Amino acid sequence: MNKIVYIGLLAVLFSCKSNSIAQEKRGNTSDKIKKEKVETPKFGDLNSDVIRSNSILQNQMAPNTIYLTVIVLEVLENRNICTKNYPNVGRVKVKSVKGSGSGIVNMISQNQEIMVALRKGISKDVSDLKSKIHQEISIVVREKPCSDFNHTMYEIVSISGAS
Repeated sequence: MNKIVYIGLLAVLFSCKSNSIAQEKRGNTSDKIKKEKVETPKFGDLNSDVIRSNSILQNQMAPNTIYLTVIVLEVLENRNICTKNYPNVGRVKVKSVKGSGSGIVNMISQNQEIMVALRKGISKDVSDLKSKIHQEISIVVREKPCSDFNHTMYEIVSISGAS
């Protein structure tokens, strides 16, 4: 009885396998069937090194950064922000917020005046900011919480010319 069951099982397995092979060989007539093209999503022009303000998306911004258009009101020296002394600080008025990265705690609003710290040791930032007083420029700032977590300070990451 056991031999009959084993022979029957083998016959079923071989018959299933031979049908699938026959079906695979018959499928070679795919020349007549046109395959659909699958388009991948495009996230901007990969050949362009220039980032336009409209093309900045949240997932393209670094965490804790905000892209702003501001008017420079003044550049101050030796100011404290969050109990930390900065050699150069700019006071700016926000015209518009162009985009932001993830993790922003205190979002900046339009027409808000903020103090932004300039990176230490980079004199080009100071001269760029001083030459643009009362002019509209685009900046990227990084948000840093103060040690008491009640206030937030912003440090300039990059400055670009008039927008």
